[in-house]
Amino acid sequence: MWVILNAITRAFDVLLTPFARMEPAVGLLVVSVVTGVVMLLIFGKTSNQKAITATKDKLKAYIMEMWLFRNDTRVMFGAIGNVVRNNVQYLRHSLRPLVFLILPVLIIMVQLGIRYGFEPFTPGDTGVVRVEFTEGAVPSEMDIELKTPPGIRLTSPALRMDEERAVEWKFLTELPGTHELLIKTPDQSVTKDVRVGPERRIAAMSELRPLANTWDAFLYPAETPLPRGGTVRAIHVSYPSRGGTLFGLNVHWLIIFFIVSLAAGFALKGVFGIDV
Repeated sequence: MWVILNAITRAFDVLLTPFARMEPAVGLLVVSVVTGVVMLLIFGKTSNQKAITATKDKLKAYIMEMWLFRNDTRVMFGAIGNVVRNNVQYLRHSLRPLVFLILPVLIIMVQLGIRYGFEPFTPGDTGVVRVEFTEGAVPSEMDIELKTPPGIRLTSPALRMDEERAVEWKFLTELPGTHELLIKTPDQSVTKDVRVGPERRIAAMSELRPLANTWDAFLYPAETPLPRGGTVRAIHVSYPSRGGTLFGLNVHWLIIFFIVSLAAGFALKGVFGIDV
């Protein structure tokens, strides 16, 4: 699975390279519009367009009937029943294309999440690295060491939390670059990247390095997952959340993505002759 996820991540790196130094919202808006068009085309190819059009026409007719005969209780309730029945039919016709839409949209959301959910540190920022261990581990009884490269300086001793099976350190970023933290335990040595930029550019990065073949490994594909069989099950770095993604407005990237992609799809349905 990692090979496929890594290939997808590298492909998105290439696609989003032209927007790396622009206002973050630019690339997000472009990807959202393209996603809306792709969703529209998939919907058109996988749905029964004739049935959807016929069902929508019936819905319009029954809604008009409700309005025209609003003073006739018997006709009114009959029209309401027909509206409900045709709404169910419309949902049934929409289920098949939704099956085909889920995976590509989820992949796009994951790729946007590792770029727009967080931003790199800049020199002078502070952060926390958290190492979580598998069941049965007792951090206070383990020999655990964190080694930092030049550019990252630890500012606190290890905080060992046996109940949470975790250890945390605070650190200070001093130099730009992609730095590699080294965590050593009695049975393995693992690393975690920390990205520090001269500026907060858009780039693929992961706040979490999870175990291989897990749901988290799908959600955080910017780094190779941790090998299974060791005591370390996850490494977390507290990157700053990316704010002001819509030309200075503090709007979450996911809201922008859904609004723009859906708006693009509906706006262009007539151009492609697709009924939704």
